Amino acid sequence: MSNLRAYVMNSKVQGESFSEEVDGKVVRDTSVFTCEGQRFILQTKPEQLAEILVENVAPEQVTATMEAIERICWLLAFATQSQVACNGHNYPDGTPPKVHNSIHRPGQNADPVIDPADGAAIRKFVDQTYPQYKALESARSLKVVIDYMLQAARPGLPMECKLVFLSVLLENLKHTYGTHQQYAFRSGKFIDPATNASLSFKVMMTRMFGAEGMAPSLKPLVDLRNEVLHTGVASLTHAQQKLQYDAATDLIREYLLRLLGFKGNFNVSPTGGSVKTI
Repeated sequence: MSNLRAYVMNSKVQGESFSEEVDGKVVRDTSVFTCEGQRFILQTKPEQLAEILVENVAPEQVTATMEAIERICWLLAFATQSQVACNGHNYPDGTPPKVHNSIHRPGQNADPVIDPADGAAIRKFVDQTYPQYKALESARSLKVVIDYMLQAARPGLPMECKLVFLSVLLENLKHTYGTHQQYAFRSGKFIDPATNASLSFKVMMTRMFGAEGMAPSLKPLVDLRNEVLHTGVASLTHAQQKLQYDAATDLIREYLLRLLGFKGNFNVSPTGGSVKTI
């Protein structure tokens, strides 16, 4: 058994514990995640780079360990709202280090869900949500959902584009919810198993959020989503669109956190109150 090292880009996590440098200085740069009985030791490097060390990995465990590291990266991407990704790893099995040169995911500065400067909060978030993330990763297309959130948060996009990304994200969440619940699907609509009637986008959204104990007011969001998707523009002012965008983002953050079994504080927009607790 040998140690495996993975190399991570776009990490904003500042760590929970301290490591000692050669010159005697100490820096808070280390986080330890515990997932599937393994310890993943993340050490922050300069320029938003990091390394993840996993000790005592048997050759037959390498693939599963790398899959776990990829899940941790996606959870960190959601938590920090930056495109965290593994771009290579090294395992002493006689082969050269594996470098994934095809990964080009620039980092970005967006409002985080969990403060990356709070190492303890980041560790608790990953440890709490990893099991449910793994269970739902495929069934609820969680990589797609997180990536759409990051795309919507990109700086410089017109507000209509941001709203389109969030609208498509909500469509994806609705579709995977209906499929996961084994609703019949006919002529582009999910079917109510009790009445055999077609279910509208709003009704499906209400059921989806309700399944996680949420009862948001959806009419403003649905009306704006319909307008943007059907016409490509919005009649609301930019400030009004921003309020709707913030409301949609806050809603999606809370829904995903509840879906993943998270308990604790998380960040929302200033109009949403800045911090909420589940």
